[in-house]
Amino acid sequence: MDARLDRINAAFDALDTNSNGYLEADDFDRLGHRIVEALGVAESSPKAQALHASCRGYWEGLVETLDENRDGRLSPEEYARFHEPSEFEDGVRPYADALTAICDRDDDGFVQREDFVRGMSAVGFPADNVEALFKAFDPQGTGEVATTEWRIAIEEYFLSRGGHPVGDTLV
Repeated sequence: MDARLDRINAAFDALDTNSNGYLEADDFDRLGHRIVEALGVAESSPKAQALHASCRGYWEGLVETLDENRDGRLSPEEYARFHEPSEFEDGVRPYADALTAICDRDDDGFVQREDFVRGMSAVGFPADNVEALFKAFDPQGTGEVATTEWRIAIEEYFLSRGGHPVGDTLV
């Protein structure tokens, strides 16, 4: 299995929040709620609302384009077709922006380690992989990652563009 397919499968597993083997609208609602709850952010806050809207938009873009049999959910096979990125950038980019923004608690352009770990764990990635990812983003040990760098990595990861040495730590 190649690294690209490994990323596709890991992304599917992270997005399948109820682990039923399909992506459905509820998975993306649950994803937003898990992240907000893990970070202790009020559901009514602008950042939480932006995250929820981006999760919904991400889902709507995926299902509109990939749901071949129009059953309102995506199988792993349908999701694997996702990797014609031009059609999905409009959904992934707002999600990446909202995720990094909600984790950047003081809006300084950096995410602290604790918030990064909470956020990525809530997304559904294994703790060991999240720790490895943080270390890859923070090789100097500053205890923070730049939101811009993280956002770009999220886009590349979920769009599965080639190899990404930092994002591949999640696989």
